[in-house]
Amino acid sequence: MNERNTRISRRHFLKGSAAVTTLGSLAGCALLQEDFGGEEIDGIPDEPFRIVQVLFESGPPAFYGEEAMNASDMLVDQINEDGGLIGEREIEVVDRLDEDAGPDSLISDVQAMAQEGEVDMLMGIISSAHSLAVAPAADDQQFPFLVTMPGTYQLFEENPDMEYVVRTAGTNAAGAVGAVRMVEQMDDIETVVTVDPDYAWGHDHQEMFEAGLEAVGVDVEIIESRYPELGETDYSAHVSAIADQEPDLLFSSLWGGDIATFVSQGVDGGLFEAVDESLLIGDTGAPLLNSLGDAMPENVWLGGRGGYQPNYRYDEDESHREFVDEYYERYDQLPGWGAYHEWMGFQALQEGVESAVSIIGDWPTGEQLMAAMNNIAFEAPHGQHTMYGPQAVAPAVFGRPTDDHDLPVDHPLLGEFEFIEATEVNPPQDVLTMDWVDELEPVTG
Repeated sequence: MNERNTRISRRHFLKGSAAVTTLGSLAGCALLQEDFGGEEIDGIPDEPFRIVQVLFESGPPAFYGEEAMNASDMLVDQINEDGGLIGEREIEVVDRLDEDAGPDSLISDVQAMAQEGEVDMLMGIISSAHSLAVAPAADDQQFPFLVTMPGTYQLFEENPDMEYVVRTAGTNAAGAVGAVRMVEQMDDIETVVTVDPDYAWGHDHQEMFEAGLEAVGVDVEIIESRYPELGETDYSAHVSAIADQEPDLLFSSLWGGDIATFVSQGVDGGLFEAVDESLLIGDTGAPLLNSLGDAMPENVWLGGRGGYQPNYRYDEDESHREFVDEYYERYDQLPGWGAYHEWMGFQALQEGVESAVSIIGDWPTGEQLMAAMNNIAFEAPHGQHTMYGPQAVAPAVFGRPTDDHDLPVDHPLLGEFEFIEATEVNPPQDVLTMDWVDELEPVTG
């Protein structure tokens, strides 16, 4: 490996602590002014607030579903131990739909549940492609849907009029543009190879990354873009081809089992000795680091949308520390990507219910509840997690693999964290993502 002086400027990147504020007053004004019509609800219902989750229970992404179910079970127990939502209405997860059934089956299930009227909210979903199919179907049925994980920026850009859908996950712009911001501050990066899964998720990341680099005027050349098939098991051809080119930087949005397999085979094939730096923005959480163990190379930055690392601000943030400790005590492992996204979803639900009831005086209708989750902010491991209307914006957080941590696991976690503010990696509200990326301005200061 060539010796490089790769430096990240800390002038522009905060270390990741922001005061948590709430924008509930904005949601409240909309809630008071909006004429929703429909049947109002008197008081607080005695029956539980009924949720159906949609996640992968089978297939390759099922480990994300397991994390999400673990976190949901834990959080529901905690909320109910305090009396439930606003301390008065318990939550019940009445069913879980397996995403592996595919979008047509999920849409049929959503339509049936909406017609039966026995479920208060649909929550979850992992696949961006599935969210693009299921969310509009839920909105058509006026069935509240709290989307917690998918990052495709197209969700609301292609469906701008949805009133029954809220997403508490940041979009994939935070990861791709966050990577641009990292490259912007690096020295001696001239050549780049990108490796992304061969479907919309991967192509979107590559497109945003390349367009962002060009917009900010970074003098680098993407010498090749490679697109392995989703679920690829043999990356040897990709590893050899990239290693032969010896790029200064490797960028990848591979996720799940794909990124674990790619990194493992890359280590065996000498890939990370042939490249100077890597930016991996797919799955970068504790379960990935656990699966790779000591095989995880040191010359990588892992990160993306949100500070969802169990040791990130662990000592500074009491709520994060409690979440990590309780999850570890229950499941003997640290929370990963799926668990953190469910936590954000349940926080938004609690904030929305509290805001709506404080304004209305009664339990909100489905449409009122979704409106109350617009334009709020709540605490997250990365500080303030803010909703722009129905869509969360997240900062980008990157770190280096390290064994230097105090959590009770014998595998690396991330350290040397770099925090990039949400305003630097997300378009302003009502601005289309790619229009913004094409006009992206360099960080100055």
